Amino acid sequence: MGTGLPGWSARSGRLLRNAKQLLLRTLQPTLCSTCMHVKGSGGVKRAVRIVRLQARHYPWAAKFDIASYYESIDHQVLLDLLTATGTSPHIQALVADYLHLPDKSMSGTGMVAGGAISPLLGALYLHPLDKAMEQEERKGRILYRRFMDDFIILAKSRHTFKSAIRTVHCVQSDLKLTLHPVKRFISRTENGFDFLGYQIHPDRRLRPSATSLHLITEHARRLYEHGASIMRLRQYVTRWHRWLLGGLDELATTKGGVTRYWVYVLKHLHISGATIRT
Repeated sequence: MGTGLPGWSARSGRLLRNAKQLLLRTLQPTLCSTCMHVKGSGGVKRAVRIVRLQARHYPWAAKFDIASYYESIDHQVLLDLLTATGTSPHIQALVADYLHLPDKSMSGTGMVAGGAISPLLGALYLHPLDKAMEQEERKGRILYRRFMDDFIILAKSRHTFKSAIRTVHCVQSDLKLTLHPVKRFISRTENGFDFLGYQIHPDRRLRPSATSLHLITEHARRLYEHGASIMRLRQYVTRWHRWLLGGLDELATTKGGVTRYWVYVLKHLHISGATIRT
């Protein structure tokens, strides 16, 4: 569970694509605008932009990740949430099959990560958390944004901060989820934090997080090991750099340009200048 796709027929695939559109129309009025991975919500770049621009107004920051999110989704909890949205019985039945068919061990938990409707169902599952945080945000006490199971809370006071974290623990317990023990940050905003691949500091420009740099290096390593030329590696790093800056205008650092990251990749792949020239 959590990887791969159920071995359904081509007709099942068409049904899922149709179900995706129906689910989107049904869930969009229900899902909170703070859930950024749903179509039309702005995605990674909008989430990062909002958090960076607002960070200086909130002294406290907490970033969390759910441990093994897809694998931990409880089928009955999800189906109950789906029923509450007024989704048609036909779509509910299809979602039930979508959850149960790959569950060979009949554990009643888990969802395929690459499925057509998984992102929407993943958005719905944490909707109770979104609603709880939305109420606090409307009062001007916090800023909250979520991308799938990765979410950030910025708070204006220590009291509100602690209260919001208690709410997170209560909701994740009700949903039978566990917060990741390592992928978290709870501290003052001025210390800086990582969110969605960027290192965010209220008084500095955005830069790639250590995790982002590790991922680009490992991908480049795999390309190189499979025979990619130096030119191909350079093209990959250039495209990644364009993506890094895209949609963030003046908020992201341009210091050193793409050369900075090209040199970083070469260094970590132990590719010398002599190798590049040959």
